Amino acid sequence: MLLATTETFAQQKVTYCVDPNWYPYDALHNGEHVGIAAQYMDLVASQSDLTFELVPTTSWSQSLEYVQSGQCMMVSMLNHTPVREQFLAFSEVYFEAPNVLVARDDTPNLQGYDGIGKRHVGVVKGYRQAEYLARYYPKLRLRYFESEAEGLLALASDDIDVLVGSLFSVNHNTARLRLKNLMIAGYAEPYDALSFGINKAFADELLPRLNAAIDAIPESQHVEIYRRWNNIKIRQTRNFWPLVVVLLMASLVVVFFFWRRRVVGAYEKQLAAKTREIDVLKTTLLERNRTLEFLSSHDAITGLYNRNQMIQRAEEEISRFQRFQTSASLIVIELDNDDNVNLSTNQPLSEDMLKAVASVCLTTVREVDVVARFGGEQFVIMCPQTGITAAKVLADRLVEVISNTHQVKREHCFVAAGVSSLTSKERFPEWYERTGKALYHSKRQGYNVACVAD
Repeated sequence: MLLATTETFAQQKVTYCVDPNWYPYDALHNGEHVGIAAQYMDLVASQSDLTFELVPTTSWSQSLEYVQSGQCMMVSMLNHTPVREQFLAFSEVYFEAPNVLVARDDTPNLQGYDGIGKRHVGVVKGYRQAEYLARYYPKLRLRYFESEAEGLLALASDDIDVLVGSLFSVNHNTARLRLKNLMIAGYAEPYDALSFGINKAFADELLPRLNAAIDAIPESQHVEIYRRWNNIKIRQTRNFWPLVVVLLMASLVVVFFFWRRRVVGAYEKQLAAKTREIDVLKTTLLERNRTLEFLSSHDAITGLYNRNQMIQRAEEEISRFQRFQTSASLIVIELDNDDNVNLSTNQPLSEDMLKAVASVCLTTVREVDVVARFGGEQFVIMCPQTGITAAKVLADRLVEVISNTHQVKREHCFVAAGVSSLTSKERFPEWYERTGKALYHSKRQGYNVACVAD
């Protein structure tokens, strides 16, 4: 059960949970909140009328469970992920820091995740990196730990080959545990962009106050906090004894060329270092291009294909139709609420509503069907190798399921749908326009019905 919210936050304490084992970012020490997040919460409290009350937990997984169930209203420091977005609202980012790949000191430099290969990788359960790797690098051999300290001990004892961790906490735990055989082998994307996570039941009132307080923190305070905790330099060590022995033996045989070998060797090392830097930049660029490619073809709110991607897929289907004369149908669905029907306002539908409709479409259509948010409150479904009769059945089912969705009923919305089958010498604009006329005919008939184009 969620906590009561009848009192205002000026009268009631804001309960919060932390990651108890992520020092120096966020931690509990003798029951007290310490670390970077604790300093920022003190600053937020000083810049607002909010009063915070700690709800202790024993692990990060438990903290996420508490904030999801409402046993605490917010968590003090975390990254934004699609899974967490289902039950949390996020404040503005107030602290950023890099993530790193930690390995034993006999490991070569790793050029991002693509350079890990078949090595076993450790990651903390529930952290953003665990979700990121499972989504974008599913072939990596992952092993999950409750904390970075547990993962570092496993790395030192050869149970895993690489650990993904946060720079400051990795340095702290390596020194605290006196682990001498570990090194930073590379950087890991994406960097930490940390903010407060608020249970959505409390977000409307709490989120604006937190953002206002974060905006009011002077830049000098941000710099002071970063300098205080960024006090450990990265060291990368290598065993150069085999190389030294080889050089000494070579110098006994060819003394005349010893000086020349040293000069060439130094030049080759510089060249190798530059080559590694270029490889790192290439890897980073490749990962960012993947992200841009996804964003360029998908709607940011629903995750469905966007307008441009739908047009491209439709033109491909039209070319297939012209070559093989296979049937294809188009369904256009649009939502209107009472205000839109009465033309008294132009308030857009909520993001929750759009996500709910997108989910219904994806679970109702076939795998071969293409679903897109075409703009505003309009969704388009293209059905390859589907005649008008089957498309009409699908459209009727979509109208029925969407109309009975909780979010649609809650926002008093009506559903209109138009259906048409592709005809000869017809391009997408004409196909879409003809389907749109059927959609408008559905509206004139009073909504919640799918109409077939002439």
